[in-house]
Amino acid sequence: MIDANDMNAGAAASQERVAPFNQRFDFGSYAETRRFLDQLADMSKREDYYPDVSFGKTYANISIDGAGQAVLRERNSSFIGNMQALATQVGV
Repeated sequence: MIDANDMNAGAAASQERVAPFNQRFDFGSYAETRRFLDQLADMSKREDYYPDVSFGKTYANISIDGAGQAVLRERNSSFIGNMQALATQVGV
């Protein structure tokens, strides 16, 4: 006989809450910001994943909610690390 508590424990473990990922990238110029955003768009197309992006003249804010992080984890994706490396290459 299956205990209801065992079933609930399994469901709770599979629905673990993940804190949202939020990071601000500051750039020295609009040209650097634009280059980062263009390359991020290319990476998003390749990965078929599109994070929430807001930006201004010399910055970009990237947000990935818990569900998005779960999708990336299921795909075994290194999207976040690649995005951070991209920002460093562009000029953060």
